[in-house]
Amino acid sequence: MYPLAAATPEAESSRKLTHLLNAVTDALVWVIAESGIPSQQRPVRLANLLMLLSHVRHASNKGMEHLLNMKCKNVVPVYDLLLEMLNAHTLRGYKSSLTGAECSPAEESKHREGSQKPLSQ
Repeated sequence: MYPLAAATPEAESSRKLTHLLNAVTDALVWVIAESGIPSQQRPVRLANLLMLLSHVRHASNKGMEHLLNMKCKNVVPVYDLLLEMLNAHTLRGYKSSLTGAECSPAEESKHREGSQKPLSQ
C-alpha cells in the first residue's frame, strides 16, 4: 500500500483543475490575440474576461438550482424541459444552415405549434 494513497485523489483533482484553468486561460489569450485588439489592451481585456468567469459560474449554478427546484416541485419534468431546449437549439441550427431555402408551411406550423405548447402538462 502506498503511504500517500489517501492524498492521491485530491492531488489528481487539483491537477485536473489546474489543467482546466490553464486551458481556459490559453483559449482566452488566443481569442484576444486573434480578435485584432491592440497589444497594449490585451492584458486588460484578458483580466476582465478572467474576472467574468466567476460570474459565469455563479449564473450557471443558479440556473442548475432553478432547474432542480422546478423538478422537485414537479412544475416541469426535467426531461421535457431539456428535450424542448434541445429541439429549439436543433431547429435554430437547422434554419440557419438553410441557404436561402425556406421551410415548408407544414414544418413552420409544426414548429409554431410546438413552441406554443405549455411546458407543464
